[in-house]
Amino acid sequence: MFKGLCFFLKNGWKYDKRYVLWNLFNQLLHSLVPIAGALMPKFIIDELLGPCRPEKLLLYTGILLGYTLLACALSSYFSWDGFSRRCQVNTEFDLALHRQLSLADFERLESPDFLDMQEKAKKFLYCDWHGFGYLLDCALNILGQLFTLGGIAAIIAAINPLIVLLFILLAALGALAESRAKKAAMRLSEEVSADQRCCIYYAGLFEDFHYGKESRINGLSSWLIHRERKFSENANRNIRRQNNGFIRSGILRAVFTFLEQAAAYGYLLYQAAAGLISIGSFTMYIGAVTVFACSLRSAMDSLTEISAYDFYYERLEQYLSVPAALRESGHASVPEGMHQIRFQSVSFRYPGQSGYSLKNISLTLQPGQKLGIVGENGAGKTTFVKLLTRLYDPTEGKILLDGVDIREIDYDQYLSLFSAVFQDYRLFACSLKDNIALALPAEEARIERLLRQVGLGDKLDKLEKGIETAVYKNFDETGFEPSGGEGQKIALARALYKDAPIVVLDEPTAALDPRAEYELYRQFHGLTEGKTAVYISHRLSSAKFCDKIIVLEKGELREYGTHEELLALQGKYAELFSMQAQFYR
Repeated sequence: MFKGLCFFLKNGWKYDKRYVLWNLFNQLLHSLVPIAGALMPKFIIDELLGPCRPEKLLLYTGILLGYTLLACALSSYFSWDGFSRRCQVNTEFDLALHRQLSLADFERLESPDFLDMQEKAKKFLYCDWHGFGYLLDCALNILGQLFTLGGIAAIIAAINPLIVLLFILLAALGALAESRAKKAAMRLSEEVSADQRCCIYYAGLFEDFHYGKESRINGLSSWLIHRERKFSENANRNIRRQNNGFIRSGILRAVFTFLEQAAAYGYLLYQAAAGLISIGSFTMYIGAVTVFACSLRSAMDSLTEISAYDFYYERLEQYLSVPAALRESGHASVPEGMHQIRFQSVSFRYPGQSGYSLKNISLTLQPGQKLGIVGENGAGKTTFVKLLTRLYDPTEGKILLDGVDIREIDYDQYLSLFSAVFQDYRLFACSLKDNIALALPAEEARIERLLRQVGLGDKLDKLEKGIETAVYKNFDETGFEPSGGEGQKIALARALYKDAPIVVLDEPTAALDPRAEYELYRQFHGLTEGKTAVYISHRLSSAKFCDKIIVLEKGELREYGTHEELLALQGKYAELFSMQAQFYR
């Protein structure tokens, strides 16, 4: 439990010390208000019923009102300025976390275990939407309540210390019931979260126009609603179980509160009726009893919250230490000039899988060579590219850059050698210009030239804002929604803009029509002139533009050669090429 609190204290102190101090000062101010509120009315009432000295009445009233004014004013400042600082601390922490995730090994981010760990870590960090730092607020609330409890306990103990012990006992029993209900709810929350994610997915399908045609043509309305309902009902069933636990614990706490108040009021009424305490003292003790019960309950509630979320802290530690082994492995510099890349008996198996996705691959990619990679689905083509670009390291064998094992080379320098258009490329909700340049300085004339070269000239001429037009309408109603083919062309222009010596194209024409595909192939050599290019495609006609072609089958390299050589072999390549060619004859 204390590890989690130390985590928030350390990060709060790291990013803004006053965030922690303001929170602490605010709790101390609040902790003294109930004590003043219990003591001063006693003196005022006793004075009114006794000597009634004006100077004393003014003094006691002045102390009460003055402290209340000071506490409220300072509390307002500490609360609101502290909240602003909390938001900034949250921002700084999120940015640091995102920076760390961006440097983490790619294979970790693909893992289902990582996604599960991420979900649980966020439950600790943001406490089910209570916000970042909520547990620190709970801890400091306990500290503030302890100050209040100490002062009030001293007042109550003056008449009978057993009342204090009774209150502590009953509050502890109530907190125990609440803690059990909270922990049971946390265990159920994993199932609730999973069902709600599924429900949100199906609910989103009705709002996403991309699914509108499929839904209407196939009459999916009832089918989708049935699935949404199933997950909603599962989530609601578990939410009801959670709330039933809270209802039971709430009833128990109400009983304990009744016992507290009945014992205290009964004892104090007896004392007042017997003339053992004054009316002022009676008022003070009644107020003290109420404040003591509320403060004790608040402290116990905060302790319960901290204890419940401690369930996820171990996952947070794992989440915050996602390995970046690839980046830390080597520090050698990349030599200048064109580069030779050699796969030397390379095999690869994805984590958690028994079979190999690639097996014993050996080949050399010469400087300036255009290499085509073909094969059926599941042959290992995309895995080959992931190893080439070092998103993964081989399970067995080596990949050499100019004779040096790439694991010995600085990771970022090695990645800078590649421009890539992946099959699952992503565009960003920002301007067309920013989508091309990304983190590089934006040269507008060059960006426009590349967009025209990849076949987006006509589209560009129709956009009123040109390359300043927003891609998508997330933040700009005047933005445009690129078609699949237009999106691929933007991604291709982005890869060419980076101007890296090695270009990787993973199915870059999959969404293009035949004319656009022909135009792109026609310009392919010009677009990648002087560069090494690796080209993956299901359309074997594209392979004719490549210097060499490899054929992958079930993770193994079956054939290697030029288009004409592979046709002459009458092997797998010739079979696939013939199968596709028959539809064009």
